[in-house]
Formats: sequence, structure tokens, C-alpha cells
Amino acid sequence: MNAIDYAQKANELFTVPQTSNRLRQLYDKKNTTMADIAEVVSSDPAMTVHLLKYANSPIFRFERKIESLEKAVQVIGSKAVYEFSIAFGMANMFDRDTTKYLDVKRFWRQSILCGLYASHFAKLAKEKDVSRMYTSGLLHNVGELAVLRVSPVTIRHCNNLNRASLPRVCQEEELGFTYAEVSAALLQQWLIPDALVSTIAMQHHDDSPAMTMEAQIIQLSYSLAIVNTFPQYYSIKNDLPSFLYTSLNIKEASLKDVIEDNEEKYEALAEVFNMTMSSEAA
Repeated sequence: MNAIDYAQKANELFTVPQTSNRLRQLYDKKNTTMADIAEVVSSDPAMTVHLLKYANSPIFRFERKIESLEKAVQVIGSKAVYEFSIAFGMANMFDRDTTKYLDVKRFWRQSILCGLYASHFAKLAKEKDVSRMYTSGLLHNVGELAVLRVSPVTIRHCNNLNRASLPRVCQEEELGFTYAEVSAALLQQWLIPDALVSTIAMQHHDDSPAMTMEAQIIQLSYSLAIVNTFPQYYSIKNDLPSFLYTSLNIKEASLKDVIEDNEEKYEALAEVFNMTMSSEAA
């Protein structure tokens, strides 16, 4: 099986939530209002709760507590609400059997941190669409869930990490491709915007800076998230090539500050994506 095969098979086993499909239809319309979006979200009580938690999380730092769903949609943005619904729906890919093969908390830690770092670096680089960079980071590893859903045992071999092999190397040795390729193929089937899909597809770096700013950001964010998720194996000094951050005019010393600055945000978002969803899946 190749990356597209895994994506297609996972797509057959996992259906994008109806709420996401309805939000996508609204997103494609020109005259959609925040009230329209809030109405669709309100039809899904579980998503409503988590969306309000998300809007009140430190990532947005709104000065007052947000209690209205329509206000939450305004704060987050209509496009980001749709993308959030996809991330929320990812929890449905976990079940009692598959979670025996994957550390769910580890999965969400890597995903959330990558999103937070991408948002942080996008702001530093004065990127216009910070939200898209955050979502790219958050969804970057959905391909792992596709492989998990189709072939759970394979995940164990792919995640047999050590100091000598980075995750992408383990994935290539076991599968012949990386989770990134599966992520891009699956998100394309879910009709995620092409700009976001292409950024996710470019998350792995070569030996020199990527051609675009967005690719540079996602590559640095992914690598830093891997270091922070698996500190027992990897470190900034040994596993983060300097061109990943110097190409963005970032100094190595400041990377530790980035990690510390985003830890509070991670803890808050873990409650939204990690703790609640993993418990629901179990």
C-alpha cells in the first residue's frame, strides 16, 4: 500500500462529521454570517463545549470570558472553526482497540505543540494567515491516525524510536513513505484548502532552507515539536539543523524561550484536544 491507499482506506473507515460538512458548505457561500456558523455548531453539543473552551484558551487571550457561541465564532474566525471541526473529528478515529497501539497523549502533544510553534513563528515572520499556520501544525500528523486505523500493528514498528533514527526515518523504513504524505492525501479527500494541504505535505526538511516562508515555518515547528515530545531521544543541539531557524532570523538560544512561552498554552489546549477527547475515545 502507498500513502494514497492508506488515505483512501482510512477515509472509508472514518467519515468526516456531518457538522464539518455543513460548515464546509457555509464556508463556500459568500453571504454566510457568524450566526449561521454558530447555528450549525450548536447542533453538535460536544463540539459546542469544546469550541467554547478553545475560544477561552490562552491562544486567543480574549480579555473577557466568552460565553456566547456566536462570539466564539467571531474570535476564532469562520475558516478556523471549520478547521477546528476537522481536528475535533479526529478524535473519532480513536477507539478501544487502536489506542492499544498508540500513545494518545503523545499524539496530541506533538500535534498541539506543532500548531502552537507554527503560530508563534508565523507571528514573528509577520505572516498574514497565522491561523492557517496553526491549523497546519495541528493537523500535520493526521496521517498517523490513518495508518493506525488501517494497520494498527504497523504503528508500533513506525514508533520504535531511538536516538539514531528520527520519526520520519522509522516511517520510511517501515512504510516506504512518511505520515506527512498520508496526512496530505487524507486532508485532500476531506476537502481541506489546498494551501493548507501543501504546507502539511512539506513538513519534512532536506539539507537547506525551504523555498517558501510557510514551508520553513512548518519544518521548524515540526522539528521542534518532535524534540519537545521525545526529549529522551532528541535535542535541539543534536537534531535541529541550524538552517531551520537561521533562515527565519531566529537564534538558537531563543528556541528554549519559545518552548517555555508556549507551555502554558499547551496545557490549556491539552484539556480541549487531549484529555477530553482521549477519554471519550476510551
